[in-house]
Amino acid sequence: MLLYLALPVMLIIASILSYWYSTSLNQAVIQAKLNLSQTADTIAAKVNEETQLAVRTTEIMALAQQNGLFGDREASINFVRAVLKMNPSFVGASFGYEPNADNQDQAYINAPPLKEGVYVDQTGRFLPYWHRDFNDSERLLLEPLVDMESSLYYEGVRQQFLRDGNTETMITEPYVYEGRMLVEQSSPIIINGEFVGMASVDRALTDITEFLQTIKQQLKIDVLLLSQRDNVIATTLNHSGLKTKAILDTDYASIAKQLKSQGQAREILSANDPFDSGIFYFDKAKVATGHWTVIVRRSETDIIGPIQAQFSPLLAAAFASVLLVFLLFWYFINRTTKRINIAIKSVEQLANGDLSIHVQKYMTQKDELGTMFRSFERLIKASKDIDQVCSAIAAGDFSQTVSKRSPYDSLSDSINLMSSKRHEAEQALLEQTIELRRTQQELVEAEKMSSLGSLVSGVAHEVNTPLGVCVTATSHLREMLIETKNKVASGTLSKTEFSEFISEVDLSCDILLKNMQRAADLISSFKRVAVDQTTEELRNLYVSSYFNEVLKSLYHTLKATPVDITISATEPEPEVYSDPGALAQIFTNLVMNSIIHGFQNGRKKGQISVHIEYSDSVCIHYQDSGQGMTDEVQKKVFDPFYTTNRAGGGSGLGMNIVYNLVVHRLKGQIAVKQKESTGVYFFTQFPVTPPN
Repeated sequence: MLLYLALPVMLIIASILSYWYSTSLNQAVIQAKLNLSQTADTIAAKVNEETQLAVRTTEIMALAQQNGLFGDREASINFVRAVLKMNPSFVGASFGYEPNADNQDQAYINAPPLKEGVYVDQTGRFLPYWHRDFNDSERLLLEPLVDMESSLYYEGVRQQFLRDGNTETMITEPYVYEGRMLVEQSSPIIINGEFVGMASVDRALTDITEFLQTIKQQLKIDVLLLSQRDNVIATTLNHSGLKTKAILDTDYASIAKQLKSQGQAREILSANDPFDSGIFYFDKAKVATGHWTVIVRRSETDIIGPIQAQFSPLLAAAFASVLLVFLLFWYFINRTTKRINIAIKSVEQLANGDLSIHVQKYMTQKDELGTMFRSFERLIKASKDIDQVCSAIAAGDFSQTVSKRSPYDSLSDSINLMSSKRHEAEQALLEQTIELRRTQQELVEAEKMSSLGSLVSGVAHEVNTPLGVCVTATSHLREMLIETKNKVASGTLSKTEFSEFISEVDLSCDILLKNMQRAADLISSFKRVAVDQTTEELRNLYVSSYFNEVLKSLYHTLKATPVDITISATEPEPEVYSDPGALAQIFTNLVMNSIIHGFQNGRKKGQISVHIEYSDSVCIHYQDSGQGMTDEVQKKVFDPFYTTNRAGGGSGLGMNIVYNLVVHRLKGQIAVKQKESTGVYFFTQFPVTPPN
């Protein structure tokens, strides 16, 4: 018990814990990687949303200039101020005109400044730039733009348009201004196909940096935000020297190269972090607007740490449980070993077939052994009951049954089932014998028709096979009953022999039922075809299924030939109201014609395929792979008394009968066509419901 119970329990618990630990780690890593990718996508979407807002704003500002605002300097100043005031994330907004683009520069050379500031340069050029006061974000200041011809936000947009006519909004490389990371979005103002100025907004990345810090606090995920030129413009890492630097000039160069080499593919990268010791998982996501890149990382320790924390107490509890199980088993074994020896001797007597064993004096014990001896007493009584019932079954008395001792008593069920099946088998055999005699009488009457002669001989051969099996099985069953009865009477029947007897009886009954069912199916199939061929009644049928029934009646003829016959139909197949007798004779004559003429009386190997299609009519495609027809035979194949097998007893009426049945009985048409391959092809077509 220690070897086969305690040790397996220990191994099972250890295996379960190992499996749980391994599975939990794998699941945690998989989920963490998924969360990492989702977080990267979320950040990229957030950054893209902020950038899109700035891009759309500059485009709207440029459209306003192009649609009537250009030249109205006062309205333009107010418009820029309103844009900046309505967007807290913007730190500046501006318009910049080309020199004298609105023909008003001369008039504004000495223009008085507004109370918020100056909006033109010394030449009167219109360059209003509204920006927030760095000490008070609610206060807006106005001053003219500077360094126009050397700045990317103005000259870059201008050169982009002059070079290739590109009017897309330009997003500049982020830069640090007075301690804040800024990025500019500029759109060209195009009027009458000429560049006349630009609209621009400055956006601080403060909101994005705060958003990244929130991500780190909530998810323990660090973020690196890279510009189009792969410069670090925002990060949650507490490492100096990263911000504004090119990522390839930092210790993260190797990791950045590996992520970049993936291209559009997404694959989580596992690597040692150059700053923080340990393994980290890295992923990237692209920001569509501005072509920025988001790189996220998470420590492997943060992922597997909770799993390891849960595993330690579980391991301690498992060890204590295993130790307790081991001690309980040891105590139980030592306590019961001596007392079990008495029970073993009693079991040996019962196994030897000694039903006279007396265990009453042990039944009064109030422990497991007392329960065991009480079960022995019930087993002895049940064995005597089984002996009595088996003797009755052997004598042909099926009225007695074995009382069921419990819901789990399969032995009594088997004996009662054996008796019931034996009775059912004898009754079924009697009924099938009566049915067989009646069917044989019908076949004898049908034998008067020459077209059914081969069918009758096939019935006798095919039905005799399962009936012969039934007779053999019944004889074997009778012999086993007599043998078992004698052993029961002599008290030598062991439990193993009785179980084998039950199995043999069940198998014999199953053989009887299956073979009688097979005989019944054959008789039913032959009967249906025979009746159809002797009557002219129309009925509903499935053509493909009916052809398969006819094949069963030809089985005795076809089974000795190496010809494979397949029947198929379009799905779903509809019912046809037609003459089954005519269909049976048409199909039979076509098959026998192929066997005799196409496959040399069944000596040649080949195939016959029948495919049925339905539209407004029934179309039957019949084709074999035999030796085919000559042109002369093809022209005369339906002529009466024309045969190529006169010496072999051919009458020349088979195909003529087929033609008359199709044309006159089914009101259809039939034609023979020579295919490029070997064999012949018959096409038959007739209405789904023939005319009256």
